Amino acid sequence: MKQLLCFWGFILLGFSASAQTELITDAPQLKKGLYKTFEEFQSNNPSEEGDLVIKNRSTAAQIYLLANRNELVLRDASGQEHKLKNYWGFCDGKNIYIKDNGLNKLQEIGYYCIYALHGIQPSRGYINQADMTTNSINTPVVLKKVLNVVTGQVLELSAYNLKKYILPQDSTLLNEFKSDREKKDQLEYYIFRFNQRNKPVIK
Repeated sequence: MKQLLCFWGFILLGFSASAQTELITDAPQLKKGLYKTFEEFQSNNPSEEGDLVIKNRSTAAQIYLLANRNELVLRDASGQEHKLKNYWGFCDGKNIYIKDNGLNKLQEIGYYCIYALHGIQPSRGYINQADMTTNSINTPVVLKKVLNVVTGQVLELSAYNLKKYILPQDSTLLNEFKSDREKKDQLEYYIFRFNQRNKPVIK
């Protein structure tokens, strides 16, 4: 009787273990497709596949039309392209792209994922002395952000956010950060260290 109870106990434990969500950070391989929600990204389970292509927009479109720098399109069997609007992100099987003012590739996947938000903003014009015309200079803008793989929270990668929201979860690393005189130039380094030292878990 005891052996039978032990057997069923192991079976139930097996079911509960398989029911737990496997995080994308533990996935042996990234699945190609479209993430409609953060949860689909989190569990490495895109809900839609197909011939998905990232298309870049011109600088003029980004500035004058206030358009994102790129867009995601779906090609059908006839080769026609259809713009996609309502989605969270996209995976091409090797890289993951998060939708935030266009698609931005995740540079680090861990407890905190890093990506760079790219944009172009027009700056003040200057006068060309040769023909007295006014020309404008387009300034590229890059803003680093971090995504919490457990909660989905997105933060700007800054010394303040590291000290206030991220590193308090690791007191040893927080103390090291506080005493580091060059910390403002090593923000990504501390994210890498945090990811190495801390394993994300969905409770």
